[in-house]
Amino acid sequence: MMVDSTMAISTTIVLGMSADGKIAPADPLAPRRSDPVDHAHLEYQTSLADLILIGAGTIRIEGQTYTVSDPQWIAARQVRGQPPQPITCVVSRSLALPPDLPFFAQPIERWVLTTEQAVARNPHPRLAELATLVAAGANELDWERAYAFFAGRGIGRVVALGGGDLVAALLAAGRIDDLWLTIWPVIFGGREATTPVEGAGFEPLKAPALELIEWRQTAGDLFLHYRVIKPCR
Repeated sequence: MMVDSTMAISTTIVLGMSADGKIAPADPLAPRRSDPVDHAHLEYQTSLADLILIGAGTIRIEGQTYTVSDPQWIAARQVRGQPPQPITCVVSRSLALPPDLPFFAQPIERWVLTTEQAVARNPHPRLAELATLVAAGANELDWERAYAFFAGRGIGRVVALGGGDLVAALLAAGRIDDLWLTIWPVIFGGREATTPVEGAGFEPLKAPALELIEWRQTAGDLFLHYRVIKPCR
């Protein structure tokens, strides 16, 4: 019997959201208060990854990816045989990524997951010099092909950092194993403010089901760890 090597890849969602379920305010560029507790949690979770997945919209807003700076987590990666920083893979069906984003100057390995059509029409030819372009699908992203590419490069642990459309796509593809959600003690509101899972949504009887396996409260933040027990397949 053939074994699907891509199923050996574990994928964790790591997101923060307001108490009313928003991952960003209506104006995603509005200044926010720093949250050192949540940042430390995020850094630890990303330090475990071989690969970080992040949506194009998120990288355009943030400008750069998350990197590991704590010496103990860098040392732990070395013990596990990992490079100092995870690979960051930006998911962009259109390749509409400005080459002057700070992300493309960070000292990390960069991939951009896209489609064959986007590669053929590449609006920014320099992207091929700044990152490895991974075409997974003709006109739409094919997550089976994407994960086959990851498996072929020795990726064992993926951490996805959003945004909501990326999370929705991974859930729909049945690729999420667990989720870490941080609930911040703040309310953003706003009809246009994004939520952890965007996309078309799931019918209630077909929606992914979760099991709470761990939780803790630190300062004002609540950290919830869920396992996916009924993936959307």
